[in-house]
Amino acid sequence: MKTSRNKPFNRPFRHLKALVDEKQFNLAPLPESLRRPPPRLTQRQEDDLFAREMGDVTPLEHNLHWQLPRRPLTILSTMNREEEESVVALQRLIETGNGFHVSQTDEYMEARAPGTDPRVTRRLHQGRYTIQDHIDLHGLFVQEAEQVLYRFVKQSLARGRHAVLIIHGRGLRSPHKPVLKGKVFDWLTRGPLRAHVIALASAKACDGGAGATYALLRRRPVGKKRRIR
Repeated sequence: MKTSRNKPFNRPFRHLKALVDEKQFNLAPLPESLRRPPPRLTQRQEDDLFAREMGDVTPLEHNLHWQLPRRPLTILSTMNREEEESVVALQRLIETGNGFHVSQTDEYMEARAPGTDPRVTRRLHQGRYTIQDHIDLHGLFVQEAEQVLYRFVKQSLARGRHAVLIIHGRGLRSPHKPVLKGKVFDWLTRGPLRAHVIALASAKACDGGAGATYALLRRRPVGKKRRIR
């Protein structure tokens, strides 16, 4: 079939505009049932209708405590060695938390008294010291938390416990910046307790991460020159 360049090969709607202009569509009238709005069902009728429609539906089995599969991820053959190591590290981070370092985030806290070896804070953050006591300050107001922390430190020293864990939370719900977390740092580095603190550092992920702090304590307070900075 020969066609000109100005005319398309097929024009199935070429007469549509003329039909619309002439209004030559013969539409069947709507049935009476569709003209009236459907009757409003009662709550019981809706429940019966739902039960009738869902009667042959089988619920899917599911586990509320969903976990990632323990089998290793399938590494694509097109990945290079660096990409494969990144995928394995990502899986380890998701499943166990291994690989997350609080010290590499802006939430990390660290301080030590003058003359203290810097390796002490590093070992403290790494969990090299056995935690002998801990306290959880969640849900306490600032004034109450200060008193509770002061009593906790005094009692720990009286019992000969020098490595402690202080849980204060990350303050993610605070509208501006973490309140209790910053206060704990101030109380240990500027308040009366600073004379008993050798070093402090944010905890490992397994002990609360940036929401908790390790502290090394000395029983006898030191002079101002040797207090923690």
